[in-house]
Amino acid sequence: MFIGNVEVKGLARLAPMAGISNAAYRTVARECGSALTTSEEIDATGLTRKNTKTRYDIAKYLPEEKPIALQILGSNAETLVPGAQWLQDQGADIIDLNMGCPVQKITKTGRGSAMMKDIEKTAKILEAMRAVLTIPFTIKIRSGWDEMHLNAVEVAKMAEDVGVDAITVHPRTRSQQFSGLSKWDMISQVVDAVNIPVTGNGDVKSMSDARRMAAETGVESVMIGRGAMGKPWVFDESFEDLSPAGKYEYQSRVIDRHMPLIMDHFPEKVGLIQMQRHLSWYAGGRDRVRTFRVELFGAESYQETRDVFDRYWASVDPSVSEQPNVVIV
Repeated sequence: MFIGNVEVKGLARLAPMAGISNAAYRTVARECGSALTTSEEIDATGLTRKNTKTRYDIAKYLPEEKPIALQILGSNAETLVPGAQWLQDQGADIIDLNMGCPVQKITKTGRGSAMMKDIEKTAKILEAMRAVLTIPFTIKIRSGWDEMHLNAVEVAKMAEDVGVDAITVHPRTRSQQFSGLSKWDMISQVVDAVNIPVTGNGDVKSMSDARRMAAETGVESVMIGRGAMGKPWVFDESFEDLSPAGKYEYQSRVIDRHMPLIMDHFPEKVGLIQMQRHLSWYAGGRDRVRTFRVELFGAESYQETRDVFDRYWASVDPSVSEQPNVVIV
């Protein structure tokens, strides 16, 4: 698939997730096979106000991630246009506009999925952004605000008309948040309605799920979000064919690669929290995980955290598959 002039080499890619899809995690996901990665949402107001955390922590990416899509969040052209320009100047290969976040603190200010409520206003914002961007421009949307306002097709057509290069559809409504089943037929409707590439997102937990979504909906690529938390190897087609011991060895290598990246990317206190969060997810739903997590989140340093995890990980029987992962964000 091509998004403008950017080639997406592969079917599945990591979805943008606030507080999770940072440079460290995106890098290991790419190394495991993610076809492209997108940053977590970057606040346009923070960019225009030259907020240090926004510009140099959240918007930071590593050279090995390129091509990289940087996702911007906002509700008006006054901040989104200069914010998108700044990200473009920093070397973004794609600018993605978040029009899907369902979280109340975001939508109450007109951002995220609230942008789908006023198509005329949003069209003007997209036109203004398109006018200053020379790189591919994409949007990520939901099926609509609620079951009474399923307007993903209308929004997608509008976006195509104003020059958006590709669209990602998460087929839950804003009111659903992350609950219930996503309705893939809504993705199919968007695919049928536009002539630009469409990416599907929602209830994809494996490469077989990704292939099934592509077959059922006609999308050209698939995003995996929560299904990749603690499982960046989900993007590796060969992972499921490994022996239990082979999987354990693969997972150990990824974890050992990921942890130093976290500590290099974040200030110490923030990095420690990120490290504990990701190690908790890596432990999955295995035996004795509750006791392990209590000890893990009680650790007060990088080394103590690694020692707690390493003791637990060494006790894991690689021949026993983990139970379904319970995600705690």
